[in-house]
Amino acid sequence: MRAESVPPHALGPHGPVAMKPWIRNSLLAVAALVVLLAAVLAWLVSTFDPNAYKGVAIDWMKTHRGRTLAIDGPIKLSVFPRLALQVSAVKLSEKGRADEFAALDEAALSVAVLPLLRQQVVVDRVSARGLRLVYRTDAQGRSNIDDLLAAPDGAASAPGGASRSSAPAGGAPLRFDVSGVQLDDIRLSLRDEREQLSGEVTLNSLRTGRLADGVESPVQLQAELAMKSPAVKGRLSGETQLTLLLAQHGVKLRDMQLGWQGDAFGVQAMDVRIRGGLGVDGQRGTLDAQDLDLTLGASLGALKLADSRVQIKRFAFDPASRSLSLAQLQVKLAGTQGGQPLAASLDWPELNVKGEALTGSALSGKVALGGPTAVDASFKTAAPGGSFDQVRVPGFEATLKGSMKGAGSAAARELAGTVHADLLLQPAKSAFALDGLVAQLKIQEPSLQPLTLDMRGKADASPQSAHWTLAGQINANPFRSEGNATLAGTPMTLKASAQFEALDLNRLLPPAATQPATPAPASDKPAPDTPVDLSGLRAVQGEFSLRIGSFAYQTYRVSDAALDATLQGGMLRVSRLYGKTWGGVLDATAFADARASRVAVKATASNVNVESLLKDVAKKDLLEGTGRVVMDIESAGRSVNELKARLKGSAALQLRDGAIKGVNLAKSLRQAKAALAMKQDATQKASQVEKTDFSEMSASFTIADGIARNTDLDAKSPFLRLGGAGALDIGRGRIDYTARATVANTTKGQDGADLGALKGVTVPVLLTGPFEAIDWRIQWSQIAAQVLKNEVAGKAEDKLREKLGLPSAASGAASGAKSSKEQVKDQLKDKLKGLFK
Repeated sequence: MRAESVPPHALGPHGPVAMKPWIRNSLLAVAALVVLLAAVLAWLVSTFDPNAYKGVAIDWMKTHRGRTLAIDGPIKLSVFPRLALQVSAVKLSEKGRADEFAALDEAALSVAVLPLLRQQVVVDRVSARGLRLVYRTDAQGRSNIDDLLAAPDGAASAPGGASRSSAPAGGAPLRFDVSGVQLDDIRLSLRDEREQLSGEVTLNSLRTGRLADGVESPVQLQAELAMKSPAVKGRLSGETQLTLLLAQHGVKLRDMQLGWQGDAFGVQAMDVRIRGGLGVDGQRGTLDAQDLDLTLGASLGALKLADSRVQIKRFAFDPASRSLSLAQLQVKLAGTQGGQPLAASLDWPELNVKGEALTGSALSGKVALGGPTAVDASFKTAAPGGSFDQVRVPGFEATLKGSMKGAGSAAARELAGTVHADLLLQPAKSAFALDGLVAQLKIQEPSLQPLTLDMRGKADASPQSAHWTLAGQINANPFRSEGNATLAGTPMTLKASAQFEALDLNRLLPPAATQPATPAPASDKPAPDTPVDLSGLRAVQGEFSLRIGSFAYQTYRVSDAALDATLQGGMLRVSRLYGKTWGGVLDATAFADARASRVAVKATASNVNVESLLKDVAKKDLLEGTGRVVMDIESAGRSVNELKARLKGSAALQLRDGAIKGVNLAKSLRQAKAALAMKQDATQKASQVEKTDFSEMSASFTIADGIARNTDLDAKSPFLRLGGAGALDIGRGRIDYTARATVANTTKGQDGADLGALKGVTVPVLLTGPFEAIDWRIQWSQIAAQVLKNEVAGKAEDKLREKLGLPSAASGAASGAKSSKEQVKDQLKDKLKGLFK
């Protein structure tokens, strides 16, 4: 048996000393007390029912917050070794209203108890499923959660007026440590009027490992966005290794793999994937990225990108130490522009900035566009210089070569140009500028004088604003443009003006074919529809001014053109649209509203050639003449056909010395005797070589649901008078109109001879069919009886004149004597007097 050693302090003068009784009894008492307390605590936990306090929570929420709280599911609570709480089927109303503010299917939270005594928060698990939350903020910044964030009623402020802190009394902050987070089906309905945000955000799932300061944890995310303002809709997914940097208010992401599929900010069909590492220090404002690899596919109007890529080996930005570094930036874009192949590249090997010291390499790149309008451009710079406050990239030089192939046998145009400028970058302000901009462009076509553009100016931009000033010449015709943009607001605000002495946009369009296009055959089927999207008016607001001495675009030719417009809240107001065109003057105002997809125009065209006006605006050749055209029209719709079908308003015209194209009524009426003998209507297709002249004409139209109705047509010529009534269906492109032609009491004028049979007779002429192929139907059958009656009356008059010894009506009219009726009346008086002598 091995002897055990005894500590020296336990030895007395006669050997080992036994424990004193009072010490032993005290220890036994403490042990008994601990056992008793543990037993009492176990009994309390086992007998405590948290569900008994549902009513207390519900009453408190109603009394102190004015909200209705409903807890339909059970509450589960455990105290040791973890403080755990689990709730389900919880709903909370808006303040003072029954509308739902939040709803929760199930949530659980567990916290370790003992670490709380060491000023640490160790959360074992956080989980939630089926959370629905509504967040609202008005234009003054008041939100529907302000009452929940306010101090409880009657709570006193900290001494000295200091706000309360979550830190313990000793002043040391609580340490944050979560073992894991699991969230499923979390939905947020958002409307923030002050920040102009509205829409829904859905967190389908979120899984994390341990979340603690400086601890790396895996994170997996699946989310959906359906935002109306800004317009963002799509799916966000990914995974990464996350490290929280609580003291620096930052994070680190390693092995990041994020993906976005959807639409955002006007860009459609986005497919973006990002890989690499990223670090953010919110306290110092630093950013550090390594091995970033971004692949991109997207559509923006006619531009479609696929398999495009941006790669950065290293990027670091530290405004506090005034340092910036960039290594191996490569951009490669591939896709199509208007269905034609497009490729672009950029290469910047290195840039290092540290305070006033800067080193780096030159950048270079290429752009190539195929198709009828082919462009091949390249650019390069010299090595950069400057400092952190301003990085100067001198000697930017771009060369451009290209061609614009014409349709059919039209000759191609050759393009050549250069651009020179110095690039100025301000990393701390995220700003850049183009200094000493000089651009030259020449467009050559074999049959025309070359178009030469020389331009000089400068421009700058920052996250808050942008400015530009440009001036130059187009074939010795000077121009100038200046303006500014406020980019910080939503939407951005522009104020721009431009003045051109002469501007011919046709020189910038592909050459037209030498052979005229064959018009499409007339059809009763509606024309293919074209969408009308005014949503772009919401992307910007501002004021715009344009002055052009001589302007050409397609068939339009305008001199002294002036346009003044404002754009705000998606509403474009053109307060002045003026120009000398079509041989006269156009003065108009216009309005467009993106919210209702509505447009309106008020215009007066004075002393204009109506034939040219109709050809340019409506692509129709129906009328000749000079005079005044007035319109006040509006419509709403999201396509051209819909706008036509909903057109309403009024229009009027007053013309002189013109013609109605499609039929020669004088020529047709000359054949009256033959047509009346057959007692059949005559129908003929409109022909551009036939026309009915008039010396003056007026008409007004009332427009509703895309149909223009007229009842007051009044046209005059030396031998005809035209009236009429009917409708023009603008939406369907058809006419249903009845004109009434009356032969004037003269034989002069266009084909005026041999129309005696129709003198005083109103001939109905029915116009029907599509505008491109109008049927003119002279309804002889409706006037045959009246013409016959006139002929019988004429013959009876001639017999009577013969008995009275008077010349015939025809010879009397030719000799210029009194009218036949007056002569017959005088002779009858003489005969009757003789009877009573």
